[in-house]
Amino acid sequence: MNNIDKLTPIYRCHDILDEKILSIIKKVKRDLFLPEKYKCFSYTDLSIPLESGEFMLTPSCEGKIMQAMDFNINDNVLIVGTGSGYLTECISHLTDIVSSYEIDAKLFSYGKNNLDLYSQHRNKIVLNHQNILDCLDQLSSYTKVIFTCSIDSYEQFIDYLGKDTKSFFFINQYKSPYKTGIMIAKARNGYRVYKNIVTSQTNQIRY
Repeated sequence: MNNIDKLTPIYRCHDILDEKILSIIKKVKRDLFLPEKYKCFSYTDLSIPLESGEFMLTPSCEGKIMQAMDFNINDNVLIVGTGSGYLTECISHLTDIVSSYEIDAKLFSYGKNNLDLYSQHRNKIVLNHQNILDCLDQLSSYTKVIFTCSIDSYEQFIDYLGKDTKSFFFINQYKSPYKTGIMIAKARNGYRVYKNIVTSQTNQIRY
């Protein structure tokens, strides 16, 4: 059994059963996107430290998000929080275009370097060193939106989201280090919130 196969039971025990997602996870080598001293933990379900006090999402968390968002090859995706670039790379295998925003300079450089070196779909990935809050009017142009950082409320973003879209947000919990992941499906006549997709200790969005 190789290292990637060791993760398969972890995904399955978290109800990540979509074979399309499992195939991408096996294809994209997670260890390439980790800092050198943490590469030995690449295929464990741990949150790996990155630059600037940030952490990668755990593999099970990344898998739950990708499964819930139900990507297709025509999707134009926005990811807020590039981090290591690993999740961006995985999603690029499932969709048409992925635009990723990162406000932190060190993390932007780290993620960009990883994607420049290791991405199999670099031509489909657009990287932005910018705060998404400065360009919220652009949200409506994406079919799927993912916030890898956490926020206090999703309500400020609802009006900016396009019709017939799905969005994922981590919501801060009062007096708790854990954040709960929710998905919002927006239609022409309103939106529906799907709660408790996943939990994480991801950091809060930086204004």
